[in-house]
Amino acid sequence: MLQAARSRRRVPLVMPTTVHIRRSYAECRYGQLHVATAYPSGGGFDERAPLLCVHPAGSSYSYFAPLLPELGRDRSVYAFDLPGYGSSDAPSTELSASDLGAAIGDFVESLRLRSVDVIGVQLGALAAVELALAKPQQLRRLVLASVPHFSPQEAKSQEWTALPALPLADGSHLLKDWQRLQHSRGAHATPEQLTEELADGLRGRRRSAVSLHAMLEFPTQKRLALLRQPGLILKANDEFREHSLRAKNSYPQSLLEDLPDTGSNIFGHNGQRVLQLIRQFLDR
Repeated sequence: MLQAARSRRRVPLVMPTTVHIRRSYAECRYGQLHVATAYPSGGGFDERAPLLCVHPAGSSYSYFAPLLPELGRDRSVYAFDLPGYGSSDAPSTELSASDLGAAIGDFVESLRLRSVDVIGVQLGALAAVELALAKPQQLRRLVLASVPHFSPQEAKSQEWTALPALPLADGSHLLKDWQRLQHSRGAHATPEQLTEELADGLRGRRRSAVSLHAMLEFPTQKRLALLRQPGLILKANDEFREHSLRAKNSYPQSLLEDLPDTGSNIFGHNGQRVLQLIRQFLDR
């Protein structure tokens, strides 16, 4: 009798979910894509819709390092190095945002994923838009951060067309890169974080001009207006802050979240709040 009563009082133990993070390569039309995959111990395929993560120009899959263990608890999460960045193969030609979206689409097809969500930042946001338009039945929800949405005047201004700074023999261009990164990331970014991101940017410098051209030429207003999937736009306090407001106006199916204390590294300062916003939107 006593033993039965004790048994009834026992609270079942909830085992913490183990998140596995693995790196691998996948084939796409431009060569091999480097992919970091996070998934729960149960495999992730029978949980929530898989999430695809597309980084900004001058970065790599590591931009999403804080997101992988958090959202990987109950879904599969795939973070890519875009062609020409990180450890992915470099393409032989210049790629547009549409080309980048097609490369991610090759991955979706290779895994036969029936339904996916996507998050993209800056150039990655434009690639995510193109992926959503190319695969409207498979792409369920979009999270777009710092969406480039240039006016005709901005697209021609020297402020943008003069980037990136050309390498100089005395190394002074590195100081300009550092200062621009510091301004973009915000006051809360530490020197260690800036150093890591600058290193990523230097590795991708040869593609930076191509990526900037792809953003300047992208018809953001027209392409966003074609989307029918629900979207969440994150308005970070960076060089694309006003662009994100324009993106919301061009994308009627979207919600807008203002992040006045968050720089272009959306998982830096207040990163947990950003992760919570993303999870709440995707889990609806």
